[in-house]
Amino acid sequence: MPPTNLVLPVICICAAIIIFFLLAQFTSFRQRPTLHRTPAAVRSLLDPIDRPSMDTLLHSRASPNSRLIRAFHLSNTFVSSDPTVHTNFNHNSVSLIRAAEKNWPRFSDIALQAAELALPNDSTTPFHVYVGAVTLRTIIAGLLVPDADVASLDANDVDVVAELITELWIRSKKPARIPEHLLETLNFHVRHLVPDQVQYPQPLDFIIPTWETLWRVVAATLACVYGNIAARQTFLDLNENPNLDQFSTPKQEGSSPSAKDYICESLRLYPPVKRITRHIFTPLLFTTFLPRFLASRIPPYCETHVAEIERAQCSAYWDISSSSPEAFDAARFLDPARKASDLLAFGAGPLKCRAINWAPMAAAVIVGAILNTVDEVKYTVIQGNGIGDRGGWDGWEVRKAA
Repeated sequence: MPPTNLVLPVICICAAIIIFFLLAQFTSFRQRPTLHRTPAAVRSLLDPIDRPSMDTLLHSRASPNSRLIRAFHLSNTFVSSDPTVHTNFNHNSVSLIRAAEKNWPRFSDIALQAAELALPNDSTTPFHVYVGAVTLRTIIAGLLVPDADVASLDANDVDVVAELITELWIRSKKPARIPEHLLETLNFHVRHLVPDQVQYPQPLDFIIPTWETLWRVVAATLACVYGNIAARQTFLDLNENPNLDQFSTPKQEGSSPSAKDYICESLRLYPPVKRITRHIFTPLLFTTFLPRFLASRIPPYCETHVAEIERAQCSAYWDISSSSPEAFDAARFLDPARKASDLLAFGAGPLKCRAINWAPMAAAVIVGAILNTVDEVKYTVIQGNGIGDRGGWDGWEVRKAA
């Protein structure tokens, strides 16, 4: 026990530490996020010149994504700051993508089968349900489980998985408790679709990064090009001859957009990831004056930075003489000054999406398969008001033609 004359100073010091700790916590939680709204500002956040260590970058990304652990019990690199998890996930992802890229005709055939299998048994089905089912079947049989028979994937499993991923994603953004049975049901149906427990101990680690964004790219692109005869033919041509040249070469001697241009314009105007959040951690100044065992117990100051991808991709940079940045116009990519590499939809810097080269082609092939199937002869798309995202597709339907 300290001498009597030291009790008061010790109490004061402890009280000061507690007060500083509480103030730091309060300030960290109350701080408004810093918004980055221009292309340059977004790139500066995601790919800083004074590049931090990979450990720091991973921690900065994983921290704001912790809600996905609560919702899905994910363990992949998007929610983990462990460099080993990052390396293993990237290695596995790249291996899957390279294998799929070697056989685009097979991927196209799978997409065509998936588009046929998802057609409504009765007169109509919601547009977003149809597109989600087609994309999920194609991703599983065309990428994740290449020896799977797309026709063997149970329709109920597909529909439940698509519906629950979306529901849990939306719930993850709210503070309310998430009912445990939702994830249990999701995992039950996911395991039917992806049965290999050795390769995929947690299938959602791969299904969510691939399907959750891709189906919305497909849906937005379809909504934009469905009534455009030239665009429809461009995607049908790709569906018939699925290779990178067909995907990226402009039509009519360079005067008409390619399938890649249409996908890039969809990614620009309707990016599936509209905002990318990073947490920047800084040790509190006063901790430098504390003993190490105390300083290590006080969390660093956390700044929240948000890259406004959607806002940045509608900036003046994308203005052309014939169309404003807010208009859908794939022809803007025919301008040599506007490049696909300028898009921010896949992020930037060392943590940009590994599917940056594969996903646009995959989305285009799926769009072509759906246009080939929903051909306005047997089936047609009924268009609603506006273009949705995870939701917002009210009024949109795939319907049997009269």
